[in-house]
Amino acid sequence: MKMIRNHWVSASLLGLTWMFCGTGLAQSEQEVEASQTTDSATEVDAETDPRIERIEIRGRRWLPETTTAEGSFTLSREFLDNALKGNGNVTDMLLFLPGVQGAEGALSADRQGEIKSQLISVSGAQPWQTSFVLDGLDNNSYLDPGSSRRSVTAINDVQGHPEASFVNHELIGSVTLYDSNVPARFGAFNGGVVDMELRDAQSAPTFTLDYRRSNSGWGSYHYIDDRRYNEDAEAAAQQIDWPREPEFDKESLTFSLSHQLSDRQSLMLSVARTTSTITDISLNKAVQTERESVSTSLSYQLDDMLFDRLRFNLGYSPYSGRHLIKDVLDSEFDLDGGGMRASVGAWNSLWGGQWQAKLAWSQSENSRQAPNVFLPWYRAAGKDWGIDQGSPPFSMQGGYGDLDKTQTSWSATTDFSRELDAQWLGARHSFELGLGVERMLLRRQRPQTSAVYSAPFRDASVQCGGQTLDCIEQSYRMSLDELAAELGGQIDFSNPDHIQAYQDNLLTRGQFMRYRRLYLSEDIEVILNQANAYAEYHFDWPRLQLTLGGRSDYDDFLENLNLAYRTRASWDLFGNDMTRLNAGFNRYYAANLVTYQLREAQRPYLTQYRPISNGEVAGWITSSSAARYRYRFDDVRTPYSDEVSVGINQRLWHNAMLTLRYVQRRGYDQITRGPQEYIDGYTYLYQTNEGSNRHDRVSLSLNQAWQNHSLTFNINYTDNESSAESYDDTVLGVPEDELVVLRRQIEVGDEAGTTYQLMSYDDLTRRQMDFSRPLTANLVWNASWLEAFSSTLSLAYVGEFESVIDTGILYEMSRGDVVCDDCDLQNLTYPLFDEYERPARVSTNARLEYRLGLSKDWSAALNLEINNLFNQRTHLVSPGAAGIEVGREFWLGVNVRW
Repeated sequence: MKMIRNHWVSASLLGLTWMFCGTGLAQSEQEVEASQTTDSATEVDAETDPRIERIEIRGRRWLPETTTAEGSFTLSREFLDNALKGNGNVTDMLLFLPGVQGAEGALSADRQGEIKSQLISVSGAQPWQTSFVLDGLDNNSYLDPGSSRRSVTAINDVQGHPEASFVNHELIGSVTLYDSNVPARFGAFNGGVVDMELRDAQSAPTFTLDYRRSNSGWGSYHYIDDRRYNEDAEAAAQQIDWPREPEFDKESLTFSLSHQLSDRQSLMLSVARTTSTITDISLNKAVQTERESVSTSLSYQLDDMLFDRLRFNLGYSPYSGRHLIKDVLDSEFDLDGGGMRASVGAWNSLWGGQWQAKLAWSQSENSRQAPNVFLPWYRAAGKDWGIDQGSPPFSMQGGYGDLDKTQTSWSATTDFSRELDAQWLGARHSFELGLGVERMLLRRQRPQTSAVYSAPFRDASVQCGGQTLDCIEQSYRMSLDELAAELGGQIDFSNPDHIQAYQDNLLTRGQFMRYRRLYLSEDIEVILNQANAYAEYHFDWPRLQLTLGGRSDYDDFLENLNLAYRTRASWDLFGNDMTRLNAGFNRYYAANLVTYQLREAQRPYLTQYRPISNGEVAGWITSSSAARYRYRFDDVRTPYSDEVSVGINQRLWHNAMLTLRYVQRRGYDQITRGPQEYIDGYTYLYQTNEGSNRHDRVSLSLNQAWQNHSLTFNINYTDNESSAESYDDTVLGVPEDELVVLRRQIEVGDEAGTTYQLMSYDDLTRRQMDFSRPLTANLVWNASWLEAFSSTLSLAYVGEFESVIDTGILYEMSRGDVVCDDCDLQNLTYPLFDEYERPARVSTNARLEYRLGLSKDWSAALNLEINNLFNQRTHLVSPGAAGIEVGREFWLGVNVRW
């Protein structure tokens, strides 16, 4: 690249660099080769002409927090290179920031082999209420992202994820997280924003290759069995050779290649592939499953041709996983997710300001291929493969059928910003404004009808009449007459020996299913069109910066025009840039609710039952009284939250800053279950805006940078609360496949007891226990000990809190004639969840890297990551349950750079 730099330009660069270092947020290592030159109007080669002053500035942005009024934290490329990476997804590397909490389940032993991007909550919101932005474009999935917290074995849904595609850190140049005072250019969230910028091509050819591996055999685990077994099962359990650790093998291979094709053309390619082979323990046997996640980005950039900059980008990031339903026979199924994207962006100087525009297309999916019949048999002769726990124990079989969900979107955005020349009221002025439109198509397909059975019934004389799928007749090794003859002429059921002989003679115990739900085949398409506009005006006085802004969003489903204000201010209290007071008042509207259109269009399941007459099972009868549910979202307003934030940044000593921040959120018009109405054979469930929530957080953080070390520390107190009219302890109007049982330990006087409460899964998740840990603290220490050796140490503290976990077993509840008043059903089975208080814990993780210079241009490094350095308990196995807790684990890697 050819250029001329005058001395005043060099001085300005040095001055800006010095000021940047003085903030305590970055340190720069400068290499300056200077010589006195004379100005010349002749264009010369800056690389070869000795008269040209050449300046190289290599930034080291160790500390993420900024001093601006925006509640933002930026992780640079160098920070990402030195951070603990885990599976390598960007969200995995944000958990140490104030206001961010990760999903508790990520620490469970059966999740250690998983490679999906972690779920995160920002400012107390649910994970799907976070906006994920990749290269300025929406990377959120709207295929019912709330289902991300459901089990992979959800009946009438596919486990989704808030992110349409998982983003590996190798693709990213920097990532900025906003937890408060979010600029108006970002919309469609109630929590925070994760803004990811793709890597840019370097001025010279560069190549990086990174290989990392983690194996369960390298780690240590804690096996805990606190289950309450039935009858004599405990003695049998002592004889089982229980696995002492999960079994998995994870590999990650990433590379990036950047090349300056010419003065005006550059190319950037980044590829990351992470795989995992997991050995699950199901029905006391080892079963191997697999996962694969690929994340790619290819960018081609043109400078000073038609526009100042023109960039084309292609991305392909699929995910696939082979799973099973634990302790369920013949339950293997496949999950597919992720997708692809294409975009073109243009940047140009215009009207004294900067203009940019982007066109984009993307497609993603959440799909499942699975057996289409699920049968929960009683554990008995002929159906005796199940685990002997629960009341009663079951031998379950099958799956929930194929289900395909896809999301396709087209979008166009344009932004313009300009700093005004004139000064009014003693301030510099600038503004920013933008427009955006998007068209989104969501599709849901169930290619064939699926059946989910329940209510098994034992009957020794049952005759199946050829219905062998869901009925089994009683059979014996020898006839009962022959057995009676061997026992002296008759079977005496008061004699324990005779009872044992009778049980040993059983081949199959007669039983049949009395109830089932049929999920009919369907093919649904819904289209959403939406538009947005925003504007911000900035006042910059010597000691005060003030931003006044607003944003509007409209979609053609709810047909709501949502107007949100965005204001923030930063005041230098004493005029020496040592103490800054930051404040903001903002409103945030939730993401578009297009997934509700899919829910409205879904076909309701059929409820069927069958009686037994004269010992023979009759045919299936569709219940005329069982509700067939459909959802309605008439006149529903878009949920929103109002935010008040105030904070103070205090510089302490050289390159050190102390920050105290308070963030208050009040959520309104949250969508909850409302009244129901029976029309033409359907029960319509109307959704209303009766819900609300609140979030209060106080964060104290300290950031310190030295020449070769940096330290970031924060402690956070969080208080979350949700409420809704549906919290009336009733399950009327809740479809059967959305019901669960919550088991709680209670104390009545001096005695302890156990309660079992039937509730909707939606009400269970609204408790937000997983992301409402009251007291958390984080510390990250980066150190460069030698030119070749560096380390990172992180500590995370979580105080005690109440939690809810999925036990993985079924529980029978009496339903009487609620399901159908013309059938003889007593009990139905539902997933069982446990509530208990998790003790406080401290997690310590470390990363070590040693880099060798192989030649002038080549270097190689070995790195080691250690999770749970001191092998502490995670307390994820609750009382009365069995499982494996994660101890110390390792990632070993090698990195090559050119």
